[in-house]
Amino acid sequence: MTAMTPGSNIPLSAARVAVDVAAPVRLDVSGLLLTADGKVRSDDDFIFYNQPSGPGVTYRAGGGSAPDAIVVDTTTVPPGIEKIVVTASPDAAGQTFQGIEPTATVRNADDGSAIATFTPPQLGAETALVVIEIYLRNGAWKARAVGQGYANGLAGIATDFGVSVEEPAAPVAPPVPAAPA
Repeated sequence: MTAMTPGSNIPLSAARVAVDVAAPVRLDVSGLLLTADGKVRSDDDFIFYNQPSGPGVTYRAGGGSAPDAIVVDTTTVPPGIEKIVVTASPDAAGQTFQGIEPTATVRNADDGSAIATFTPPQLGAETALVVIEIYLRNGAWKARAVGQGYANGLAGIATDFGVSVEEPAAPVAPPVPAAPA
């Protein structure tokens, strides 16, 4: 097993991998399928607990003390998808990664054996994190340790990668009574 550092990458030794992200607090883990321009094709390429499957990528709920995971089957990822970004954010609203050290483990999805681990260093005000990328380079799938934080939560990550995020509706102003004639 390889301990990864930010920016490091490894070739994947399995066609099906699971990336789980564990921390001392509950995390929401999600995956985004990206094209060469670094964007999703549509909102269907955002895989998470409310949309648990997409082409070649599945969200797996951890349950109990087991962490959530994103499972990637590189043999069924559609042509044109060059990267799957695995993200995490604390489940509690407004909680940051300050004092929380999440660890991502890349595993062989068929036998559960660990391929690599990555713990992003020096986290603070971030409320969401791009943890690991599974990407295609010269016909081979690899994993890269990222650790890029966002202070504007999962919505910030989703927006950066082209997912439409619904904003809360603005309050409607009450009608102004007509002035007497």
